[in-house]
Amino acid sequence: MAVYEDRFGWTAEEDDFHPVLTLIEGITEDEVIRRFGGAPDAAGPLSLDEIHGRQPEYPERRDHVGVGTVGGVVFALEFVGWTGAVPGVLRDLSRGGRCFGIHLDVHGRSTVHYAVDGGLVVHEEAYGPVTPLREGDTRWDPAWCDGLIDVTDPTEFWGPKLFLLAERVMGTTIERPWFTGPLRTAEIPNAEVFENTPAWDIP
Repeated sequence: MAVYEDRFGWTAEEDDFHPVLTLIEGITEDEVIRRFGGAPDAAGPLSLDEIHGRQPEYPERRDHVGVGTVGGVVFALEFVGWTGAVPGVLRDLSRGGRCFGIHLDVHGRSTVHYAVDGGLVVHEEAYGPVTPLREGDTRWDPAWCDGLIDVTDPTEFWGPKLFLLAERVMGTTIERPWFTGPLRTAEIPNAEVFENTPAWDIP
């Protein structure tokens, strides 16, 4: 697809590229950081290299979220950690608005997530047309997938094409500098704290 290659072909050039990107409407950057479990007052500009430089020896990990605002949408980007893929966090982020997230998994099991005003609408591996958790849920428009992949093929893999879907759903434009430059960044709790808790309940 020419549009994808022109806009996001650069993702193939990035080493170890498996971010979690969440787009949020209805709350401020400070509130996004709080709902991720961080402290807005302690946030400061950090690049990806600086985040990696703050990591202790394996197996310990210090998760971080970087935020920015484009129009009325806050973007939250994680290179270390996957808190934005946790259903309970998505529900919290969407309260008072909505949020759309993608996780480009290092093992190829990418996921797509969508929540509206505290309700989880979509949370699935990204193959074929995206479908809501509840059949017929009008909060999800199937037309959002049209023209981005072959929606007649349930096995077609989205991969970074999910960026195009995110833009369509949230009405914003994703820019490469989000992933390459410093962002206002806060340390957040390790995402593993949510394992085996109601935060992983779906829906």
